[in-house]
Amino acid sequence: MEVEIVDVASALSFLQACYRNPSLNLTVRMRVAIACLPYEVPRLAVTAQITENDIATILDRRIARLRQMRLLENKPINGAATVTSTEIPAEPKPEPRLPAPLSRLYSSRFRRRI
Repeated sequence: MEVEIVDVASALSFLQACYRNPSLNLTVRMRVAIACLPYEVPRLAVTAQITENDIATILDRRIARLRQMRLLENKPINGAATVTSTEIPAEPKPEPRLPAPLSRLYSSRFRRRI
């Protein structure tokens, strides 16, 4: 197994020499090639969508839509006002536990001896 290494060899050039060497096992060459992929081929980047409207116009539209939604929330349904409070009701407290119905029969005070 001879790998040609340049004097000023970087880790990437060493790995490239490894996966280009046909005398190495194929699985080793594939793992080395997979390790080199992020440094040789750029990843897909996010593309920006350019619209005719600027950010201020879009923001104004969204604020107007939010105001319309708030007006719809306060609109009465079937003549009755709707509840629009955002308060969270308190959770009910659990009732105290009742004693088990047969606890007096199975208490440790009255053990039956056989």
